[in-house]
Amino acid sequence: DIVPEEGEADAKSNTAEARCVADIVQRIHRAVGDRWKGEKTLGVIVPYRNQIALVRRMIEQKMGKATAAQVNIDTVERYQGSQRDVIIFSFTIARRAQIEFLTANSFTVRHPEAEPYVVDRKLNVAITRARRQLILVGNRSLLDNVSLYKSVISACKTL
Repeated sequence: DIVPEEGEADAKSNTAEARCVADIVQRIHRAVGDRWKGEKTLGVIVPYRNQIALVRRMIEQKMGKATAAQVNIDTVERYQGSQRDVIIFSFTIARRAQIEFLTANSFTVRHPEAEPYVVDRKLNVAITRARRQLILVGNRSLLDNVSLYKSVISACKTL
């Protein structure tokens, strides 16, 4: 649960989450060691372009520009068709009003022989880009306000 301090987040960036993502990238890089392949190993997906720059800057500060350049950081829309062994999805939200942007591509599927269910296109793209592991980074107290996100978080906790 990443809750930013005062002044660490605005409408399209979140310093606390960017710092957390950079820490996770550094840990994965250390754990993978010589098997690290930038184009295959790790990718970071965020909802806003402003967050891309912030995450990259945090990774550069921790690991240097050369390593940061090997990490693909992009928005959900621009990540389609690309996969990595590990995907980090940073929700980036710090305010309840931002949830609307994240859920803008959600819709309910209704079928006469099944219970209705919600499909969130952005979350679906993020989840399906990971070959082996998906790491979700976000403010749980805000994300729990969306039943789909709450379900995903609960399902992840039970694994």
